[in-house]
Amino acid sequence: MSKVSGPDTKQIQYDRQLRLWGDHGQKALEGGRVCLIGANALGTETLKALVLPGLGSFTIIDHQLVTLADCGSNFFVHPSMIDQSRARVTCELLKQLNPDVHGIFIDKPSIDDLLKQNTFDFSQFNVVITANLPLNTLVILANHLWTLKIPLLVARTYGFIGTIRLQVVEHYIIEAHPDDTIPDLRLDRPLKSFINHCNSIDFNNLTREEHLHIPSLIIQYKALQYWQKQTNRTDLPHTRQEKNEFKQILEQLSNHSAYDINDLNKHVENFEEAKRTIPSHLVNTNLSLIINNLFHDRCCLELSNQSHMFWFIINAMKLFTQNEGHGLLPVRGEVPDMITNTNSYVKLVEIYQEQAKKDCEIIYNYLIDLLKEHNRFSTMTSNEQATLHELVHIYCKNASFLNVLRTTSIKNEDDLLQKQIEQIPLESSSDEFESDISWYIGLRLCDLFYEKFKRYPGEFPLSTNEINIDQRQLEIDFNDLKQVGKQLLNCDRQQNPIRENILEELCRYGASELHSISAFIGGCCAQEAIKLITHQYVPIDNILVYNGIRQSASVFKL
Repeated sequence: MSKVSGPDTKQIQYDRQLRLWGDHGQKALEGGRVCLIGANALGTETLKALVLPGLGSFTIIDHQLVTLADCGSNFFVHPSMIDQSRARVTCELLKQLNPDVHGIFIDKPSIDDLLKQNTFDFSQFNVVITANLPLNTLVILANHLWTLKIPLLVARTYGFIGTIRLQVVEHYIIEAHPDDTIPDLRLDRPLKSFINHCNSIDFNNLTREEHLHIPSLIIQYKALQYWQKQTNRTDLPHTRQEKNEFKQILEQLSNHSAYDINDLNKHVENFEEAKRTIPSHLVNTNLSLIINNLFHDRCCLELSNQSHMFWFIINAMKLFTQNEGHGLLPVRGEVPDMITNTNSYVKLVEIYQEQAKKDCEIIYNYLIDLLKEHNRFSTMTSNEQATLHELVHIYCKNASFLNVLRTTSIKNEDDLLQKQIEQIPLESSSDEFESDISWYIGLRLCDLFYEKFKRYPGEFPLSTNEINIDQRQLEIDFNDLKQVGKQLLNCDRQQNPIRENILEELCRYGASELHSISAFIGGCCAQEAIKLITHQYVPIDNILVYNGIRQSASVFKL
């Protein structure tokens, strides 16, 4: 008698996340390489949330030494570590969280010197993350990564405000995992095998037990045939009146000679389910606007030997849609749960999965032809060739939700912010909810303040004996920040569109780093990094702002 093998250690350790992104997603994560610039509280919290789920490797770049301020916000340092390399001590402690993760650090030279020398290879990473990096350094790094087409996540915390900015030239979303999807059942253009199966069922000669367990999908198809015949139509019912007519046919089909008129056991749940699922099952099957845009994207139309595999598969899928698919994407091969017996449900699943398998095979053949046509197939390793079939299967299963994300570059952000500023109303009540874009613009003003004064507004040594002096300095910083704002905004508006209470609050923060805010933003940033590495779920496009005062978050696009 053969033994049934149970889950291995890795499956037990990563059980929860495997339910989110599957074995192939975990494999991609374990092959991921992340570079973190800045081992402060925000940076270490971000890496912690990547190390625990099994990131492949990380590199920390930080030339700073541990300070007393670090000990007040960063749980990965201790007062005994003051004046030691912050990159080294945090790297050692982070590796202890998961022995499977490889980590190294660079504490000399600084990130500024690395960028000047231009000898460090950033192209080895799947994603680069910065934590509270000064604007001047950030812009140079962002430009370099934009050229290399390496995704950049800019994380920042400033008092009670936290932000994440994504810069990516082109990111491919393969498994979007949408929250609510309409099943791919195609009652308006039913599969031939499905039609044959439905026609093999004689409603007039069903036993009571068979009648009670007909899948609602077959019931809907039968009712649709009757409705189309009565109305002399070939489409689906759309208006309320048409759907009411359709429901009346369902009601007629629910009657059976085996039921007595006073039968209290007449619980035809499958027919009730057929009525309930009309909005999700009786829908037109069309190409979405996003998929249509992908088919007409320049990268899809102009394939070359250097094109990403994403575009080769999109092109193969387009060829299928234009030919065998008759204008439709490959069948997804999934059937929602329904009230029926096991055999009836399994038969339906087999019908759709068999068609999905055939469609996938056709697209795979188109892909091989395209790869050979562009002299790409011969340059692939045997392992890459062997995984193509599984890759095509994943694409076909998620064909309706494939997408590409292209963000703006950070070097153009000031011009983009100007457009946002023009949309901010000048007049507002004192208790009006502050828009998160205003906080983001306020942080940009703080960056410009830093460039001018080599410190952030409100950032100065606090002395209990000189509180009045500190208060006066705070007022000076506030006025200077307003002047910086006028220079950035560079507009003829008499009133500053960024309200003074926002600037006052930012001055009061003094660029302080709160652990609770860093932990939240770090966790969010790690999630975005996982999306980029696994190509699953949809990343932010392209700025997230967290307001710790109101405990709210919003995403907007520049």
